[in-house]
Amino acid sequence: MTPTEYEQLVEFLGRRFSDVDRRFTEMDTRVTGVRDEVTGLRDEVTGLRDEVTGLRDELAELRREILGHFDEIYRRLERLEQEYQAITQALRRIEAGLANEHRRREIVERDLAELKRHVAALQAQIEDIEQRLGE
Repeated sequence: MTPTEYEQLVEFLGRRFSDVDRRFTEMDTRVTGVRDEVTGLRDEVTGLRDEVTGLRDELAELRREILGHFDEIYRRLERLEQEYQAITQALRRIEAGLANEHRRREIVERDLAELKRHVAALQAQIEDIEQRLGE
């Protein structure tokens, strides 16, 4: 290889290495940009994860609160069911008492009618006796 060819080769390789070096520099710049974007995304994801964790905690608290309200509603419904049963039983007793009272009243009315017949018969006998005595 001649000195001129050598110089041309060195110059050619120098240009090529400069091009490669420039490309590496561009790639380093791109990688740095991508790294910065990834870091920004990681920060956003961390922020979102914190928000999701906060929301999860809030939802858990809300769920506990709602379940507490349901427990109170079920307790009140149970109490109302017990009161309903007590009222129903009391009404049945009252209805039974009224039915008994109605039967007793019918008996009293029959006895009263019979007594009226007896009184009428006695009154007729008294009038009969008074007529005989007055004769």
